[in-house]
Amino acid sequence: MPDQGNSPEQSGDAHPFLTAKGLRLQQLGRKDEFSMPMAMPSYPSEASPYSGGAYPSAPIDPFDFAADRDRTIHNVRPSVAFPRVESLLEQPLNPYFQTRLVARPQSNQLRAIGKLFIQISPDTRLPLAMGSAWITGPSTIATAAHNLYDSTTRTWSRALEFHAGYDYYDSNDRPTCRVTGAYIPRSYLNNPATNLDIAICYVDRNIGDIIGTQIRTEVVTDPDFFDNERVAIVGYPAGSGFDFGKQLWQSEGDYLFGQGNGPDSDFAPVMATNFGGGASGCPWLVEDKAAGPGKYVAVGVTSGHAKLRYARGELNLNSLVSPYFGPRMFAELEDNQVFHDFTV
Repeated sequence: MPDQGNSPEQSGDAHPFLTAKGLRLQQLGRKDEFSMPMAMPSYPSEASPYSGGAYPSAPIDPFDFAADRDRTIHNVRPSVAFPRVESLLEQPLNPYFQTRLVARPQSNQLRAIGKLFIQISPDTRLPLAMGSAWITGPSTIATAAHNLYDSTTRTWSRALEFHAGYDYYDSNDRPTCRVTGAYIPRSYLNNPATNLDIAICYVDRNIGDIIGTQIRTEVVTDPDFFDNERVAIVGYPAGSGFDFGKQLWQSEGDYLFGQGNGPDSDFAPVMATNFGGGASGCPWLVEDKAAGPGKYVAVGVTSGHAKLRYARGELNLNSLVSPYFGPRMFAELEDNQVFHDFTV
């Protein structure tokens, strides 16, 4: 058998992985201009300098979504603590809030707050979404409308289950109930503005009677209310810093500003906090002065994060915003509502 080890036309059978044709192309690459060229040991721009060509790339417009292009702030009512609202963009807001686990919530009115498990997809194999809610009556709970209705896909959630006083680490069983129906402002279906992000839900058990307490909502009529009151946001934020929402958390922060949705809207309050996903639908509480110490009323509900500007790419502040619990919001909820039945 002839020795092929030194032959330039070495067969593919003698090469560990190249076929005969592949080996031939590799060997001819240095001299055949129509074959695969060998890689050059030089910088790509030096090896293949750009000359424009017959079909140059389309020109790229300047970025129109950079966060710092438009410095204008619209529809904002400054707070007493931050009269120059631009200062909120100049430093982290960590000094302006305190967050901690709620101690022994089962021993007080805060056991009316619970975790909401939400089935969004008809496919029951997919993970559940999480939110928060609170008991407002014998068989009613309140939460954010966006926990029930997705304005992007224009679809309702498939099912919701409420766990009052939820504590993953507590071995005692807590009462649960299913949402059977709910009503939200009809305008929210076409305009999911913050000031419409509220829902009242009916449940299949007298959950308020079972746990023995509830937290009523209160109408806010003083424009300076949030400048003068100490507000606590209490719910189940689901981030890793909160152990993924396994227990009840409380956050108290400064009132930053009021956020308007237009010239005729109320200014939705924005509070400093590090709460995030999972806290949607949790109550904003103040002390019920008529009932005495240790009793609370709800003056807000967590809707989402807030921004000072709404340029594309603008980052969220360390904050949450709630609908303004004024007469206008409650009128929308009571007089111009849409009802959805979750049992069909």
